[in-house]
Amino acid sequence: MKIQTQLRRQGSALIVTLLIAVIAGIALASCLSLVSHQNLSVARSLAWNSALPVLESGLEEALTQIHYYGCTNLSGNGWALGADGLFHKTRTVGNEGSYWQVSILPVDPPVIVSTGYVRAPLSAVARVAMILGNLQGASTPGYVSRMVRVTTRHQRSLGVGVSAKDRIEFSGGSMLDSFNSHDPNISTNGKYDPAKRRAGGKVLSNSKDKDAIHVGGTILGSAYTGPGGTVTANGGTVGDLAWAATHSGIQQGHSGDDANLEFPEVEVPFTSGYSTPGSGTFLGTNVTYLLGAGNYKMGTLTLNGGRTMVVAGDAVLFVDGNLATSGNGLIYIAPGASLKLYVSGTGSITGNGIVNDTQRPDALTIYGLASCDQFSFSGSSSFIGSVYAPDAQFSFNGAVDVSGTFTGETITITGGARIHYDEALDNASKRFVVARWDEI
Repeated sequence: MKIQTQLRRQGSALIVTLLIAVIAGIALASCLSLVSHQNLSVARSLAWNSALPVLESGLEEALTQIHYYGCTNLSGNGWALGADGLFHKTRTVGNEGSYWQVSILPVDPPVIVSTGYVRAPLSAVARVAMILGNLQGASTPGYVSRMVRVTTRHQRSLGVGVSAKDRIEFSGGSMLDSFNSHDPNISTNGKYDPAKRRAGGKVLSNSKDKDAIHVGGTILGSAYTGPGGTVTANGGTVGDLAWAATHSGIQQGHSGDDANLEFPEVEVPFTSGYSTPGSGTFLGTNVTYLLGAGNYKMGTLTLNGGRTMVVAGDAVLFVDGNLATSGNGLIYIAPGASLKLYVSGTGSITGNGIVNDTQRPDALTIYGLASCDQFSFSGSSSFIGSVYAPDAQFSFNGAVDVSGTFTGETITITGGARIHYDEALDNASKRFVVARWDEI
């Protein structure tokens, strides 16, 4: 008997179905893998782009530190000097684990390197490993980072001898002229010489009012107000040397109404990393306060009756109160030293005042915080330096003779006061700005 073999088509159909399922699974897996990689690529691109504002935050921190501390005296506010000779700081940004690391090379001008770190997105494999790691102890995810190297330069100033947010008044024989402490043709041994003076200074007010700048004295230079404001010469003179010698009034081309200055508020220079000034001996003489290189903080500073502060290094002093000198009291800045002086209260300079023996205006800068609402020079006090107190009612009275640049909310110059703008400050600004940016 011959047995007939019957073909079962059901098995063939099952095989075909399985093959189709495998092919569909492979296609679906490929599609999911493609989508996953695209998602990972987009997420990584977002992290890459996010690293830039993180490192920019570090750059802003470094530029702020340089602005308040200069090129070399950078310790404080969390900055630390490393064995490599650089000042370093690290700070977290936000609450997602991003952070920056910044280093400053303390040269003139400074060089900044900032690196921003943002958490890297996890791949599918890493996500699985992360899940297993929660049970078995997985490692921390990595970071996407970007690094830039920034070189800086001195910011060129506007050549302004006197500037204010509001009204400026010259009266009573007061005078503004200019010289250049770095040019022997326009100075003598770096000092102002009336025989070599120039008409190179500017008086600028943001006020848009009539009589925004009132001139009853002499401005050897030019005067500018805010839009719509006016310069009034009430018996005074504004112009160059030749004009002032034979004319009163305002010389053509020496006034305008296009002033538009920015007056940034002064911040507290530091909150930690400072010392309290103490007494000492300088060149064999006992002094009330002796400051070397470093950061110092004290309350009200009153120097009178022979009380003396000597600055023998590159010092930053924060007076969290009023500043006053009178009589034989004085601040003395030794040759080769410098002082940045921050004042939160009022300022009054009379008597011997502040003796800047470097003869360089850029070696002395006084900053008035927002709470500094009055600042004055009076009597026969002399001064070589700059004062920036944008919220202060600023006044010069009497036989005051000062060299440098001065900023206040309002400024009144009376009683024969003399202000000599040092044109060298136009090229020696202590404010640094970005000159070049390179991603590395």
